[in-house]
Amino acid sequence: MNDLELMDALRTTRRVDDPTIATVTDRHALSALREGITMTDRHAPPTVETPRRGRRLGRRGLTAGALGLVLAGTGTAWAVTHWDRGPTLDGLTCAQSVTVTGGWVEVSGSATGRPVSGDDVADCAAIRRDAGLPALVDPVGFQLLGSRFVVSRTGVPADVMASASASGPNADRAARLALDAALGDWVDGPRGGCFSAADAEQYADASLARAGLSEWPVRVVQTPSGGGDSGPCALAEVAADGRSVEVTPDARPPLGRGPAEVDDSVFDVADALRTGLDGRCLSLTEAEDLARSSVGTNGRVSTVPDELLDCADVDLVVGGSIEVTVRGPRSR
Repeated sequence: MNDLELMDALRTTRRVDDPTIATVTDRHALSALREGITMTDRHAPPTVETPRRGRRLGRRGLTAGALGLVLAGTGTAWAVTHWDRGPTLDGLTCAQSVTVTGGWVEVSGSATGRPVSGDDVADCAAIRRDAGLPALVDPVGFQLLGSRFVVSRTGVPADVMASASASGPNADRAARLALDAALGDWVDGPRGGCFSAADAEQYADASLARAGLSEWPVRVVQTPSGGGDSGPCALAEVAADGRSVEVTPDARPPLGRGPAEVDDSVFDVADALRTGLDGRCLSLTEAEDLARSSVGTNGRVSTVPDELLDCADVDLVVGGSIEVTVRGPRSR
């Protein structure tokens, strides 16, 4: 099955409710899957498929080549979908131009990545720089048909702009992104470790406080019967209501090195970060240097200045590729 046949098959599959999806896949892997599929070039010959590396990074066998953090292309199109569960999972498309034709969103000169700061224009500048693409001229951020875009102003037709809603820097979104990264963290969070339900609750409370969302409740929920993995490790995720955190006890088995689950590079980077951060209070620059030396060519490092933090906080999220976000004060 080539990429275009896969897209047609997905359009005809039956709808699956959000709770079922949530029990069988990692939320960051789901976001990466969405980006990997939707960025397929609709105009490519059906018999030609993009070469892709077969190395596994995340759970469920997602491949790094198809689901990389930054997806670059000169002319791509996708049908709008609504797979994301919660407001913090939307990818960010950074393009020179965008058009909408018959329900298809078409972009050119684009790169897609994961937003981290709540300022889409600033995030797109970093995404394009890391993808080796030129900066956008007079970029404008907006939401269109459930997705987020930053596009050169001259590349947005009037009819598209009229149907879009503007998106500027947003402190609430920044807090949600910080929380989502913390809950998905492989360094000292529940994704990389094996937390009890009590430890996951404590971690969720601390993550909410650090993100400035202490008013959000933390609830313990049970895994639906017959859904998802089982094991001694709890998970903590933003709930479907987008205003609370759910802790699921006994949600999965412990993850270890081996060919079936997660690529060893994920554990290598997580171990290096854990060792480098142990007992240290680093500034943003110091933590960024540590992150870049730990990640190497295995993923992408983003930085978010946060003068309210005493020490830098480093989160490693696996969503088809290794993504490390460093938040902290510029100096100590």
